[in-house]
Amino acid sequence: MTSWLGKALFVAALVLPTPGLAQSLTFGPALSDGAVLQRGQPIEVTGSAAAGAKVSVEFAGTQADTTASKDGAWRVTLPAMASGENLALVATSGGERLELEGIRIGEVFLCSGQSNMQFSMAQTALEARERKLPIDRNIGLLSVPTATARVEQAHFSEPAKWTTAYGGSGDFSAVCLIAGRAIAQAQAVPVGLIDASMGGTPIEAWLPYEGLQQAGGMEEALAILDEFRADPAAAEARFGSQLDALWQMPPPPGQEPGRPRLGYANLFNAMIAPLGRMRMAGVIWYQGENNTRRPNARAAYQSQLEALLASWRARFGEDLPFAIVQLAPFGPLSSEPAEHNWAEVREAQRRVAEADRRAGLVVTSDVGERLDIHPPLKKPVGLRAAAVLSHLLYAAPAGTLGPRPIDARREGGEVRVRIAGGNAGLMAASWGRPGPFMLCHTAANRECRFADARLIGDSVAVEIPEGFTFDLVRYCWGAAPICNVFDGQQRPLGPFELLVEPNDANDGKAG
Repeated sequence: MTSWLGKALFVAALVLPTPGLAQSLTFGPALSDGAVLQRGQPIEVTGSAAAGAKVSVEFAGTQADTTASKDGAWRVTLPAMASGENLALVATSGGERLELEGIRIGEVFLCSGQSNMQFSMAQTALEARERKLPIDRNIGLLSVPTATARVEQAHFSEPAKWTTAYGGSGDFSAVCLIAGRAIAQAQAVPVGLIDASMGGTPIEAWLPYEGLQQAGGMEEALAILDEFRADPAAAEARFGSQLDALWQMPPPPGQEPGRPRLGYANLFNAMIAPLGRMRMAGVIWYQGENNTRRPNARAAYQSQLEALLASWRARFGEDLPFAIVQLAPFGPLSSEPAEHNWAEVREAQRRVAEADRRAGLVVTSDVGERLDIHPPLKKPVGLRAAAVLSHLLYAAPAGTLGPRPIDARREGGEVRVRIAGGNAGLMAASWGRPGPFMLCHTAANRECRFADARLIGDSVAVEIPEGFTFDLVRYCWGAAPICNVFDGQQRPLGPFELLVEPNDANDGKAG
């Protein structure tokens, strides 16, 4: 690993100090008045107290007792509850007593990623009336303070308090709040939304140590982190000179040297780890822009995203559903087939969602701004994320998710792409011919040609250019392609690449 960005990723993880833990009686960082706790699952309550102190916790007629560890941490697990509002959570230890009021039992969702998840309600292209909705006491909001840390933290960098959603929640994540409102209205339960996002961040910063191990390809960074975990002072002294040199190195366009947010596991350590093993209903993940700069972007991001899902589930629940938001169009137009890392990361996101029974893809091919990496149309994104989570959690029909590709097979002089989930049929908007489609040849360094296509029921027939050898079909491929296949409810068919299966009569390799 010799690139500037690679050095930044492993050196920046060693920069910030670790805050100490308070020894008086406290609740964990995700608990305050008005908190929402996950229904239907055991409730974990954490906090700190004097080392070895006895702690008793009372909640909704139940009680649990424990003893604080030598570093003052304590944890109890309370029985699952189906519902509840305006409850009190009480902890006592020695002569100390703490009480939290207005606790609710409902659905809790974690929203995380980079700037498009951080993008606030005030920035969206919403009508003024939607920004001025009345107070919704059914929805609780928790904004995790943005911070980085070189080791896992038990507390946020500063206190965080649950608040109630209202029309003026302008600084809260738009995608998160729009999705949460939709679920709260449909399910008629309290909903808690936790926004832990930070702009300009790669996925590596959101992976815990074990996630980095699973993803692979980061052995040099892991070796340095191992040394730091074993002896922080020695590691600080050893790698301090590398950090100083890093500030003198010219960054690539669009990057800033030495940003701690680039460090491996830094954001997980500071913003996700303090949640402990809090139970939740699901996650909305909206990230990937920063990983389009990586070499071998598709394979790297696919393994890293798979590792993120696995490692977060190890913390928060093995069946935790994920709504993965695909990258929106951004960048140059192209008159010829071309490779682009923006498309590669989209395909990685699609493949991870397709292969994981507890994940779903949020398509954004119709809401991008090719000249603005932060498209303001966040309402469709939030509503589609809610649809994905509703399908995974509440068995909402798959038809509510929009069209997606199933497979591709050669049939004579065409490639037939089967499409599922297209409610009320498929349509080619504006000019009547679906596209852009292209056929590609893997062995020829992915040589591709645009191809005409037509809609046939719930499939697309792509014409094979005469004499062209191919084994892949692509749709909506590129940085900012203009794509026009929708279902009858105007939900877009997202970008994809499929291997073309030959039929029995033709090997599918030449037209």
